[in-house]
Amino acid sequence: MDDRDSTVTMSKPAVRVRQATPDDRPRILEISSQIWDGDDYVPSLLDAWVADTAGELVVAELDNTIIAFAHRTWSLPGIAWLEGIRTDPAYQGCGAGKAITEYLIASSRAAGATHINLSTYIDNEASIHIIESYGFRLVGTFSYLERAGDLPPPDTRHEEGQIRPLSELETLAFVTDSAYLALGQRQFSHGWRFLPFDRDPSGAIAPLAYCLGYWQSNTLKAVLCVRQEPAGVGPCTLNFLDGEPAAMRVLLNHALRAYAGRALEVMLPTHRGKHAAALSVLQDVGFESWSGFKADVFVYEMML
Repeated sequence: MDDRDSTVTMSKPAVRVRQATPDDRPRILEISSQIWDGDDYVPSLLDAWVADTAGELVVAELDNTIIAFAHRTWSLPGIAWLEGIRTDPAYQGCGAGKAITEYLIASSRAAGATHINLSTYIDNEASIHIIESYGFRLVGTFSYLERAGDLPPPDTRHEEGQIRPLSELETLAFVTDSAYLALGQRQFSHGWRFLPFDRDPSGAIAPLAYCLGYWQSNTLKAVLCVRQEPAGVGPCTLNFLDGEPAAMRVLLNHALRAYAGRALEVMLPTHRGKHAAALSVLQDVGFESWSGFKADVFVYEMML
């Protein structure tokens, strides 16, 4: 028999996806340490993910070795949120991303989700290709900005009698009709998680801990919102900043003094080359971009 006739085509080993256990924690952290030069956010959230009974943390195995993981939770009732999708760089191309995506689509549907949302960064080309191939569509684009915690707050002082905390109703009234929200295609940022604002406006606003308004002649000129209280520790997210430029500067300077010593990040709405008006105000006080202030964070949605 000719040698060619005896050739046998070997199939690739199958990737298996299963629920993670506490024993998987070291391997998950090992994979995470290879992401973003070791600056991945997963370690700070992993304990909460393991304990999450409403969602699920899953791992992908190849030949009994964990090569990838991801977490599914809920952003709003009926809307599943996928996050922390990570693959060991040594196992890229083994099909782990596809296997996890298929598993989480099926488990989200089984859990009663009507939509699945996620966000990803511009350089995650493999992930973007996978999710688009499964029918996820782009629903929002943002530019990730950050300000280091060791930068001093601005020296500018201003009469603060015109600055006061806002109620949830006051915040909702301003945010709902804002150019900031419209430019973000009405996706409201809670850090790397985004909420479709119009499906539950109160649900998007309620978790915010620090909402300030700047008033002139009984008219609300600008609003700033941060999720975390100033008295906390660690980095925090500036969720919203819009209004008249001078008024935004007053509010931002006020917040930077309140959050002195803490790193701040913001997902700035950026659509078709146009940035939210807050960009120049943020740049003036030291916010920087990883990508030259272009759209680099993409929000995707899949309808089930």
